[in-house]
Amino acid sequence: MARLSEAQLDEIRARHPVAEVAGRWVTLRRSGSKLIGPCPICSDNRQSRTAGRFEVDGDRWVCAVCADGGDVIRLVQRVQGLDFRAAVACLGGAEVLDPEEERRRQVERERRRARRERTAAIMRERERERLFRLWQGAEPIRGTAAEEYLRLRGLRPPPDGRLRAAREMPYYHGEEPDPRRPGKTRQRVIYTGPAMLAGIVGPDWRFAGLHITWVDPSRPKGKALIVDPETGEVLKVKKVRGSKRGGHIHLAGPFGPQARPRRVIRGEGIETVLSVRQALLAQGEDLSATVFQSSIDLGNLGGQHAGTVPHPALTRADRAGRERSVLVPGPVPDMSQPGIPLQDSVTELVQLGDGDSERFLTECALLRGAARYARPGLTIRNAWAPEGADFNDLLLEEVAG
Repeated sequence: MARLSEAQLDEIRARHPVAEVAGRWVTLRRSGSKLIGPCPICSDNRQSRTAGRFEVDGDRWVCAVCADGGDVIRLVQRVQGLDFRAAVACLGGAEVLDPEEERRRQVERERRRARRERTAAIMRERERERLFRLWQGAEPIRGTAAEEYLRLRGLRPPPDGRLRAAREMPYYHGEEPDPRRPGKTRQRVIYTGPAMLAGIVGPDWRFAGLHITWVDPSRPKGKALIVDPETGEVLKVKKVRGSKRGGHIHLAGPFGPQARPRRVIRGEGIETVLSVRQALLAQGEDLSATVFQSSIDLGNLGGQHAGTVPHPALTRADRAGRERSVLVPGPVPDMSQPGIPLQDSVTELVQLGDGDSERFLTECALLRGAARYARPGLTIRNAWAPEGADFNDLLLEEVAG
């Protein structure tokens, strides 16, 4: 196959919208301007109505767990285990264009790209400002349902953590007709209740978004019960709004680009990281120069990958019915993409691995993190919870005696 021009690639993308192609394998639902749902590459339950790791925005897709994304061709490559040539063929091949048409489409493509980028930048900043106002309007976590939620998990909120509370936080799920705009829809609120808010710090150290956990201290472990009113499905009580790529949640310790911490302890979940902090405090450790961070998800823990690798155990049937290894984010980082910042003063990075996460995916993420941050004078260690458990499970067992 001769090298395809951008105009030919655009024609394939236009002929096969990525949301439509993804919809062959998974069930997607609208969330604002995007479509979200389970990932056709890595999700076990492809019909889940609660999954949100996979996002489609225009002609692009991204998966938080795979730490991968791209166009419709890339999606077919990943799902079907095909090379680029075979994926293009699977999508019906490329159209032959004459030089004049190539030039016309190139000009139009650049015009659309510039317009898209301007609009996306405006929308991102508007959302960031909206979320920052929410964050500023939230109250300190002490004495709230959010603090009680942490207490039920055996945890105490650190005084310098980026954690706050909201008494009434709406939970959006699906869409409904907008009475103010006939023929239009708006996001549907199906639940309102107290929530713990965690501020996301971007790779540039600016506020980037919110991590939201809806809580109900009257329930075991303090998590709210939120149910889809149409299907009865129990929905996830944690959501992220804003930008999370390359971001983190600061939970304790010296903060900011000018801070001089000596050690960083970083894990995926807020509860996991706070559990380790609490255990170290109980041992009498001096944590004045230690930073504790949540990476929000597994993709952020290791950062963007430079390529995929076959999973040693997971397989999936392709369109011909042949069993093929599932391709997952590999251990080599893409250093052209930003990761969670690490101050020059840090001499030790501890990466936490949950024993109840998919082991191979997590191992690859930790290896990516180790390779991404490797430098002279920095020791990088991985600490694993026992198989089938996370660090909060261990803490609760100890508290229970």
